[in-house]
Amino acid sequence: TRMMPLTNTFQKMNRIVFDVSRKLGKEIEFEMVGEHTEVDKNIIEHISDPMMHLVRNSVDHGIEMPDERAAAGKTEKGKVTLSAKTESGKVWITVKDDGKGLNRDRILEKARNNGLLNGRNEKELTDKEIYNFITLPGFSTKEQVTEYSGRGVGMDVVVQNIQQVGGSLE
Repeated sequence: TRMMPLTNTFQKMNRIVFDVSRKLGKEIEFEMVGEHTEVDKNIIEHISDPMMHLVRNSVDHGIEMPDERAAAGKTEKGKVTLSAKTESGKVWITVKDDGKGLNRDRILEKARNNGLLNGRNEKELTDKEIYNFITLPGFSTKEQVTEYSGRGVGMDVVVQNIQQVGGSLE
């Protein structure tokens, strides 16, 4: 009786993609896969906000503006996919977009400027270590604060909420 499908949570994400993409002037196809996957009710309550944040980040940070996409040889319409599956007693939720990806050099530069390298040689840092900087409190690569991002609040909370239910972020 504690198990519930992710359908309602996924539908909320659909609305977020629609609203945010319209405000930002982006065309985005939103694909949901595995929305009928059943998860403990407690987990749904704890992952709804982190999921929303990740989906919003995909729309805001990941997907480029239509003209940028066209210049990069992509379709003007971006794609965000939210998927869920169970495997070996674990639930895997994935937020994926076909945008530009994380800017490794920009993240590394911000980390260096914020004194986050702690004396480590940046050439020895793996991509994963560099990308993990975005999960630190106050970390943002946005130059200007917008309605959706730039305050450095979010990814650290995403990680905390996921960890509260025994999960992890990759």
